[in-house]
Amino acid sequence: MDIDWIGWKRALIDLFFPGDCPICKRAAYLDDVSFACLSCLDEVAWIRGARCKFCGVGMDGMEYAGLTCKNCRERTPLFQGGRSLFHLNPAGRSIIHEIKYQGNKRVLEDISFFLERAPGFLDFITGTVLIPVPLHRKKLNKRTYNQSLWIAKALAKEAGISTVVYDCLIRTRHTPSQTKLDREQRQKNMKNAFALKQGTCLDGFHRAVLVDDVYTTGATLDACAQALIDSGFGQVEVATLGHG
Repeated sequence: MDIDWIGWKRALIDLFFPGDCPICKRAAYLDDVSFACLSCLDEVAWIRGARCKFCGVGMDGMEYAGLTCKNCRERTPLFQGGRSLFHLNPAGRSIIHEIKYQGNKRVLEDISFFLERAPGFLDFITGTVLIPVPLHRKKLNKRTYNQSLWIAKALAKEAGISTVVYDCLIRTRHTPSQTKLDREQRQKNMKNAFALKQGTCLDGFHRAVLVDDVYTTGATLDACAQALIDSGFGQVEVATLGHG
């Protein structure tokens, strides 16, 4: 008799760590294959086709290598390129909220479905070192987890052995919330807020991709890129789940 070990595993996980679809809030795994409903994932505004070469935001028009959005033209980021999986429409915001504020790591069990819906994203991160954006120790102690580290590990698992996660950045200042700040204020707020951990060695890595949950103005990712560039690392790019 064949035993459905995956089904048993999910049943045990649901018993001790129950969860619902992050979008419609119905029971998880109603489709048997994905944590979120497949129909709900279809509601997410996945970024396909033409996009900004720096921040990865989706754009109208023909796709070409030098396409740059208005925000990145006005202030060219320090990092050399980037990708985001989806725009922050209501469905996308629900995914981010569930991971970031509810601590629901199980949403990332669907990462392979996310990657299928955003062609080219997996190739973009493959063969790189993924560096999660860190939390300040005060926030980390309060929240108990860093969602960016969760995301980086989930992405690396899909990308295979050529892609590694290196949690090598620290947040040196406990900065105020950026929620109500404009772009210029965010840039000032984040200046010199990050540094490499003591003993960090990036020798042997040719390309680093900073990983965060959301790309808003790029101020946080730019400050992280600055820390890497100041250490002598040349090729720095970024990857986020959401953009908005």
